[in-house]
Amino acid sequence: MLERLPAILLPLFAAFFVAIASFVISAAYAEHRAAEIDAAAVSLAENATPSVVHLAAARAELRHTQTLVGELVNNAVLGRSVDRRELDEARDNLSRSLDAYLGLPVYPGELKQWQTVAQELGKLDLDTDRALSLVANGHPEEANTLVDGALRADFNATSEAVMASIELNARQAGRIALEIAAIRVHSRQIALGLNMASVTFALLACVAAAVQIRRHVRLLWRQGVLLERRADELEQFAGRVAHDVLSPLGTVALALDLALRRCDEGPTRKALERGRHAITRVQCTTDGLLEFARAGARPEPGARAEVRPVVDDLMVELVPAATELGAELRVEPFAPCVVAASPGVLTSILANLIRNALKYLGNAAVCRVVVRVLDVRDAVRIEVEDTGPGIAPALEEVVFEPHVRAQGAQVPGLGLGLATVKRLTEAHGGRVGLRTVVGKGSLFWFELPRASTEATHASEIGSSTGA
Repeated sequence: MLERLPAILLPLFAAFFVAIASFVISAAYAEHRAAEIDAAAVSLAENATPSVVHLAAARAELRHTQTLVGELVNNAVLGRSVDRRELDEARDNLSRSLDAYLGLPVYPGELKQWQTVAQELGKLDLDTDRALSLVANGHPEEANTLVDGALRADFNATSEAVMASIELNARQAGRIALEIAAIRVHSRQIALGLNMASVTFALLACVAAAVQIRRHVRLLWRQGVLLERRADELEQFAGRVAHDVLSPLGTVALALDLALRRCDEGPTRKALERGRHAITRVQCTTDGLLEFARAGARPEPGARAEVRPVVDDLMVELVPAATELGAELRVEPFAPCVVAASPGVLTSILANLIRNALKYLGNAAVCRVVVRVLDVRDAVRIEVEDTGPGIAPALEEVVFEPHVRAQGAQVPGLGLGLATVKRLTEAHGGRVGLRTVVGKGSLFWFELPRASTEATHASEIGSSTGA
């Protein structure tokens, strides 16, 4: 399946990639055309329009200057007083308007047209200065002749040259406006086409996704059927294994019961009693794990176990084993409590932790294992603390994984005890954890949900009814 995965997803990824690429290209193209429109609009607003405005103002000042020159010369002819201040101001305004126009960018052909304007302005300035000089030197009649002849022609030629520049900028403004309109129409068409392509590829991607999802769901269904079949086979196998394990244990239990009835008080009887308790615990653990397996790795509804009997029963078996190892195993006092798990499951979890602690005490100066049962809100927390060598930091994160063992460990085992603890606890809605200090020991803990009052009461009623 992993080998087929890239080939299965390739059409889907390709469709999504093309759809995204279409959207990106559409956005990039729209941005590019928008930049062109912005540039044209800036040219229209900051070049063509201001040029027309400044040239129109210059042409108006030109006519005003012509009028003022005529009035000044006419007053001189009539012997009236002559005041050049208004004429000088008009000529200054004309210069400022033309300077403002010259400060703007030029369009194609505009520079050549300006040369004509400049040439006519030069002739106009020379003839105007001559007329004013004639007036100042007392020759008003000659000045009047110059105004009516050459100077009038200069004003008309200059005005026509300025008007030609105005028309050139007006044509540029019209061209830019048409260009903006054309860009908008073309951009709208291209954007519409790209958007349609994007939507089309997005729909194809959705169709491809739907096809792949349908295939994947079908594959998952087939795998589910296969897993269910395997689970049934494993359940049958677990039942056969449990039967094969429990059958000889039943025989051993009967033999021990018979020996106990015939044995007097003494060390032998105590050894037989410990053996009988051990067989009972094995039967209880096997039954609990079998129930767990049959429940599909989930606890049966209403499963419950009183903690104290399980702990006391384990102590009967494990305290002598700890004594043989030269270690102290003790349980701190705790209040009665009930967890939402079968006694067999609780026995398996706690026994694994205690045996693991005893197994790895090593050559510690003080060999001690302490069991604590704590009340934690809606859960029961059980801690198993030892004085062993502790766990290396590199193993803290993986110590609950299967087949993980300390490097160079001399104690036999497969590394499945802590993994069993983790899986059983989490399957029952609980948690596991570890606190360790190298050279000082470790504290393993697990929490199981507290059995509800209704489940406990129902269990008690069932027990009394069965009795």
